[in-house]
Amino acid sequence: WQLAEWIVDGEPTVDMMGVDPRRFGPYASRGYLKNKNEEAYANVFTTHYPDEEREACRPLKTSPCYERMQALGAVFGSVYGWERPNWFMPSADYALTPEDLQMEDEDKVLWNKNHSDALPDGRIVEKNSFRRSNYHPFVGDECKHVAEHVGLLDMSAFAKAIVKGPGAEAWLESIFANKMPKTIGRISLVHMLTKFGGVRAEFTVYKTGPQSFYLVSAGAYETHDHDYLFKLKPTDGSVDIQRVTTQTGVLVIAGPKSRQLLQKLTDTDLSNDSFKWLTGKKINVGYATAEALRVNFVGELGWELHHPIEMQNYIFDEIMQAGAEFNIKPFGIRAMDSMRLEKSYRLIPREMSIEYSALESGLDRFVSLDKEQNFIGKQALIDSQQETANNAFVTMEVHGVKDADARGSEAIYHGGELVGRATSGGFGWRVNKSLALGMVTPVLAEVGTKLEIEILGKMYQATVVDESPYDPSNAKLRA
Repeated sequence: WQLAEWIVDGEPTVDMMGVDPRRFGPYASRGYLKNKNEEAYANVFTTHYPDEEREACRPLKTSPCYERMQALGAVFGSVYGWERPNWFMPSADYALTPEDLQMEDEDKVLWNKNHSDALPDGRIVEKNSFRRSNYHPFVGDECKHVAEHVGLLDMSAFAKAIVKGPGAEAWLESIFANKMPKTIGRISLVHMLTKFGGVRAEFTVYKTGPQSFYLVSAGAYETHDHDYLFKLKPTDGSVDIQRVTTQTGVLVIAGPKSRQLLQKLTDTDLSNDSFKWLTGKKINVGYATAEALRVNFVGELGWELHHPIEMQNYIFDEIMQAGAEFNIKPFGIRAMDSMRLEKSYRLIPREMSIEYSALESGLDRFVSLDKEQNFIGKQALIDSQQETANNAFVTMEVHGVKDADARGSEAIYHGGELVGRATSGGFGWRVNKSLALGMVTPVLAEVGTKLEIEILGKMYQATVVDESPYDPSNAKLRA
């Protein structure tokens, strides 16, 4: 019936991203599809582990710093065809032994295949598991290093577009729930909603000129997000959209020493008075140039450096050289995900989805119902305020966890009754707690509420806590 809704109404009411053809992009050639289909067929009856990375058709899309990250010990994952560091090995010769994989006892390993494919030199470095795996402590080291020093992350896979033209600002106001930044150099987090008020996509919008805006969204959903932009674009020629994903690289520096590091490379004043949180400026990085955006997804002082991709290796080398005195180290996507949980940052399509209204996802501060423009989903949200919500977003501390954190989709109970589900979960290394984000019955969303969550068949006590367990006042981001 969801396909019927999709055809008749233009969109389903259940998240269908798992079968949406827009989860792929133009990189998915006939050769790619053939090999990936053969791989999928070969794995129909194998165990499907969380965090599993399939190897067919890889590497396909790589940012210029790929080999540099590889030399630093990166273990890569793939999103939208891009190779991204998931985590970093602790040493150049790191490898798992048969004992580490429990391969000496076939009864302990279903089908006796519980690891990623070997590296070209034959080493196996990642164990697949439903529980905390071998990379767990190394991800923790990355998180703690970012919090104490400074780290470097490659986010070149971000989807990026430039929107400009005499009608650009008015059009963006009509398709996003939040207000557009009014001052050149300001940044806003905005959401594209469905007509029912659910969240279709999330964008960071950076105003670069009087009628010019730079839009950044999730790399995994580039075709999906940009498809809606082009479908909604005015037909009168007042708005122009340019896709610039493959022209623009992104390197993120984050941590308390990031300002000291970057200041060595630029003559732009990076002091807090001159370069505030949620603003951006074009700066020089040595001989190169970049749009420096003072935002990130980890909750630490830092900048995203959006640069001409052909300059990436120069900028990378300059950062690593200048950062040596600050003990700079790279970090990966899994560390980023752990840190975003500690800040209660939402993700598409987990905490934000077409299945939940933006208000149910706790996005009130990003929804401007008072703005003059009538944006998509506005009336549905206004109407919903007169009704009882079905869901409320919560952050939870999960107690008693030893080796298996929540990951998402775990059932949440109260007094033996099913009251919601986890949307994400993991271990927060900076707060030293197992955390879960989720949706529950609204009356149970009060801080301090005691709940239970089922993880791998075992019940754990959980407590609703305030949003952003780590640095709730954002003092580190604003430093």
